[in-house]
Amino acid sequence: NTLFEDGDGANTFRAFNPTQAEETYSMVTANRFWSQIFGVAFSNKRWLHFFMLFVPVTGLWMSALGVVGLALNLRAYDFVSQEIRAAEDPEFETFYTKNILLNEGIRAWMAAQDQPHENLIFPEEVLPRGNAL
Repeated sequence: NTLFEDGDGANTFRAFNPTQAEETYSMVTANRFWSQIFGVAFSNKRWLHFFMLFVPVTGLWMSALGVVGLALNLRAYDFVSQEIRAAEDPEFETFYTKNILLNEGIRAWMAAQDQPHENLIFPEEVLPRGNAL
């Protein structure tokens, strides 16, 4: 425990005087605790107190933003509907990501196995070699 008792009423608020001169926690113990969890050591109490306030407040704000984003159905990019629209509209420019390019490559690579009725024959230079995937 990092608290120091300075009175007999340990179960009441009278044990810790709000105007006491000495601190009610051990800076060494608190610093050891934060350094073990986050790997951060603090040079003074102001940084320690700022960090003790910053971590939970930031977590609360990030979780609140996540809930709002889910409530408003805000997603960064909807790549699936983008691919569907691109298939329907030849003028639509897609935002090509590694995910879309990888999917197109896998579709082309697996086309011969997925569509044997098409009798697809690919030249040797376009087929994957070695440990392609």
